[in-house]
Amino acid sequence: MADEVAIRVPADFEEEFPGASRSAAEAGANLVRTSDALLAEFGRRRREIADLSASGFQALAILEGAGEPLPGHVIAERLLVSSASMTSLLDTLEGRGLVERLAHPTDRRKVLVRLTDEARGIVDRMLPTVHLAATEALADLTEGQREQLITSLAVIRARLAAMSGQPPPTPKSRRKRR
Repeated sequence: MADEVAIRVPADFEEEFPGASRSAAEAGANLVRTSDALLAEFGRRRREIADLSASGFQALAILEGAGEPLPGHVIAERLLVSSASMTSLLDTLEGRGLVERLAHPTDRRKVLVRLTDEARGIVDRMLPTVHLAATEALADLTEGQREQLITSLAVIRARLAAMSGQPPPTPKSRRKRR
């Protein structure tokens, strides 16, 4: 295992950026770097099974988890993407033979999306692979540390959700350059 060193900012960080927090900057940088590395590992393992984008795999996993065909807008909501992006993604997945579009049984205006048998096989191989990667990545943390991490990440997500509804504040000017 490679020894990773925590990302740190210079001791005079708060002097350079008045109003900023040195520890918040370090935590944010480490969180982003860790997230990028975990997503890269998920991608590396996914590509060994099928050449799918992260959103393509997530759409298949959403459909598999639902256990029934879903309207495209429901998949889009769960993926947090626009309906235009979802249409493009579904076009790609359908072109690859991984999903089928079906007429809704009671509403002619709606279309349902379902997995093909090939896609179900991909998801059945991919989900255990992704879950194993997460298990391996967090193997050095105790159960208590994992629970604390989960709680901390939920607090951060809640704060980000609250921030997203507000106009961005004006930061104080940078005092000095390096």
